[in-house]
Amino acid sequence: MVSQTVLVGGVDDAGERLARACREALNAAIAVSTPGKCLAGIGRAIHAVADAHGYESVTNYCGHGVGRQFHMAPFVQHFRNSDKFELAPGMVFTIEPMFCERSASCEVLDSDGWTVVTRDGGRAAQYEHTVAITHDGCEVLTKGGAPQEGQWNGYLH
Repeated sequence: MVSQTVLVGGVDDAGERLARACREALNAAIAVSTPGKCLAGIGRAIHAVADAHGYESVTNYCGHGVGRQFHMAPFVQHFRNSDKFELAPGMVFTIEPMFCERSASCEVLDSDGWTVVTRDGGRAAQYEHTVAITHDGCEVLTKGGAPQEGQWNGYLH
């Protein structure tokens, strides 16, 4: 999976800062995604960037494992937490932080049952990558576009 906020039209500086901070949080989370570290480190890294920029990190949604099922463990929280689940080679999961410029309280629109909006009408940004934990670090599988057929072989169990 890959997702990114796209700025459309004449976006002001505040909107650009929000998107840039969320992208920075994704990169910070990827940097701490290495064997022997735990999932809590990912949430800590994301939350630290949110704090530094004065944004709220959405707690309603999380990243997830990718494997025999689509949304499966491990579940990756994007805020400070105490999940001690250890990262190990072969794990494949998404990291998908979402930042809000005001309150991180969200709801799904009844009209389509899919679109998520902030309850206070504030702007939000979201970025996502799928990563694989390798023996010597972390590989971003969605960098540069969708993976080619067979690219994930060796990572999935």
